[in-house]
Amino acid sequence: MADTPDDTSKPPAAMPEVPTKITAEQVIAFLLLVFALSYAKGLLAPLTLAVLGSLALSPVVRVLSRALPRWLASAVVVLTLTAAFGVTAYVLSDEVAAFSRRLPSLVREFRTAVQSGSPRQGLVRQLQQAVSELERTAEPAAATAATPVTIVEPVDVQRGMLTGARTLGGYLGQGVMLTFLIYFLLAAGDMFKQKLVKLSGARLSQRKITLQMIEEINTKIGQFVFYQAWSGLLVGVLTWLAFTWMGVRYAGLWGVAAGVLNTVPYAGPTFILGASALAALIQFKEPGMVAAVAGSSLAITALEGFLLAPMMLGQAARVNAVAVFVAVMFWGWLWGAVGLIIAVPVLMIVKTIADRVDSLSSLSELLSD
Repeated sequence: MADTPDDTSKPPAAMPEVPTKITAEQVIAFLLLVFALSYAKGLLAPLTLAVLGSLALSPVVRVLSRALPRWLASAVVVLTLTAAFGVTAYVLSDEVAAFSRRLPSLVREFRTAVQSGSPRQGLVRQLQQAVSELERTAEPAAATAATPVTIVEPVDVQRGMLTGARTLGGYLGQGVMLTFLIYFLLAAGDMFKQKLVKLSGARLSQRKITLQMIEEINTKIGQFVFYQAWSGLLVGVLTWLAFTWMGVRYAGLWGVAAGVLNTVPYAGPTFILGASALAALIQFKEPGMVAAVAGSSLAITALEGFLLAPMMLGQAARVNAVAVFVAVMFWGWLWGAVGLIIAVPVLMIVKTIADRVDSLSSLSELLSD
């Protein structure tokens, strides 16, 4: 009987080559995209804000369009929102002026509070001792040296006013352009959606997937941005009422700051919590009042974040917390304050697209909660 060949003597089969998911071309393309986003910040940042604003206001325009023409309903919504911002700025103008005049004294009060609250051998006291030693060392030399003649130049008030007016004019111009862009996007209605569907491909399946993706983005992002708008208003009003009741100075400004920063996940409420506690320490100098002010800020934020957000948003914001935090860091680094506001909506748009595109399934799994 012939010997059968020993299968174990065969060389092992070669392992199949695992395709590389991230190539050098993709890395270069990503870096070029980041550079383009940073370079075109002045154009893309307000455009992104306008698109998100139109998504948030489109449900209201859609309701009004049942009784009014689309262009008139869009104008009513935009003018009402602009009037609300104008009235808020007018009401808070005196408080802003008072705060700007009192800012130097607030800095001094903060320094005094920190010095009085520091331990005997703390870092602040050691720095104070070092500065005092340097001043005493410099006194003999200053006594023997000739007294210099200081020429005090008059303050150029006109130049300062021109600089402030130029800055304010720039912000007002950007606000006007942003308002008009939101209006045109609202008045256009479904025009751009139809164009995107037509450009997505010739096959019916491609157009169907594109239409479903656009509808999902409109629903989720519109719901999220609309919730962020009215929840920020709720947080701002509650903060204003609570701080007014406790006698905190500039309660109106605190309300506006809390409402705006509520749109920034994690960092915004944390900043309001720490800043309000510091303001209470400067004003009241009592641990009980500091705890009351900080506790009220924490309670309002917790009510919105842990109770209202899951109940109102549902499945609209199903993105894991790490992805949200990284997105806030990235867009804040890239576009500053505007990036902090648009970080989560942009992340949700990317997540929605990744859910529908097979080649981006790994990205969808990475962002899912």
